[in-house]
Amino acid sequence: MPIRKKGDVEIQASASGTKVRQTGYTFYSYDKNSAALYFQFREQDGQPTDLSKATVHLVMILNDDGGKEFIPKSDEIEVLSAIRGTAKYVLPDNLLGYEGKVTSYVYLDFSDGSHTDEGHFAFEIKRSLITDVIPEAGDKYVKDFEDIKAEVQEAADGAKETISQKVTEVSDTSDSAISKVNQVADGATESITTAADSIDKAKSNAEATISEYVSSVGSAKEAAEKRINDASGEVETAKVEAIKNMSELDISDKNYLLESKKKVLESRTSGNPEDNSNYATYFLSEPIQAGVEFTVSGQLEITDGDFDTISIKFRDENGENIGGGSFYVEHSGNEFSETFTLSKTLYKIYIYAGKTGETRGNGVIYENVKLQPGSIATAWTPNPSEIMTQKQYDKIAKAITSLGGSI
Repeated sequence: MPIRKKGDVEIQASASGTKVRQTGYTFYSYDKNSAALYFQFREQDGQPTDLSKATVHLVMILNDDGGKEFIPKSDEIEVLSAIRGTAKYVLPDNLLGYEGKVTSYVYLDFSDGSHTDEGHFAFEIKRSLITDVIPEAGDKYVKDFEDIKAEVQEAADGAKETISQKVTEVSDTSDSAISKVNQVADGATESITTAADSIDKAKSNAEATISEYVSSVGSAKEAAEKRINDASGEVETAKVEAIKNMSELDISDKNYLLESKKKVLESRTSGNPEDNSNYATYFLSEPIQAGVEFTVSGQLEITDGDFDTISIKFRDENGENIGGGSFYVEHSGNEFSETFTLSKTLYKIYIYAGKTGETRGNGVIYENVKLQPGSIATAWTPNPSEIMTQKQYDKIAKAITSLGGSI
């Protein structure tokens, strides 16, 4: 599912109080299947926490609902990259139905029996206007019943006012006046009795309709559960087959970049940032077709100066920019990762790290840069052609030495 609203939360282990970095996020009740929290866990020395032998737990307190607890299951928190210490939690529909502040506490359980309290952070959920524009059917019945009750009350109040007026008019206590008052009172009593009968009839109709609605919902629920159970077997079979296929050929882990392990860029003191000498150049072993989703990730080290931005230029087969210019990439410390889908076929990329608006470039060491299909960044691997080249080299070297030569 496409996640369009990402709340980034960076958590670093510390013995001097919690170190949780996040910006106050606001989600809405209509953000179904599109809002998620993205976690970056780090050790006390700043290195990513290895989540391969850890379980992430969340305890959420609904502050504006009497402090109720909302605890996601551990398998609902997806580990994106164990070695990079990243995880994701998609906000479910039942949580988005809540309105108000949410305080979240984060814990880690490790396979060696150790546990850590990683700290807490807060965000807010607001109610979307469309949620109120389309009310539930049950609310409609209750609303009709309340309208009838209000109308009856208004009729009764009017009858009482009429009685009071007539009593004033017949203050001479004559027999004829008293008779008129009794007639008015009898009429008012009859009106109230008729209104009460209308209330009972409306209530019975509402109860019957609600009962019928509940019964239909129950039938629909049973049918849905049956369809889900039937589909579960098919999904499990497809899952097993997919895992088997991916184990045989994991195309999502393929690195399209050549010479991507390490690239050193010397610092420059002048020049136009558009001449590409400020950028590290990477060639592709084969082009990425237009419309295909892919992810670029890696690490960098600034050897002099500072930086506040990372940008990427994508080039087509004619060397022209795709998209009209640079794409700015999100980064966490010195690590960067971003997912793209381009309108033209990709042949070459340029990566830049430096200060916004500067004409000079930093000295930068780029490492473990990877371009791979899909939206998930995995650990660095070389391009298959580089692996084959090394194997061929080893084979030739062995043949030379076996013939008495040397390399």
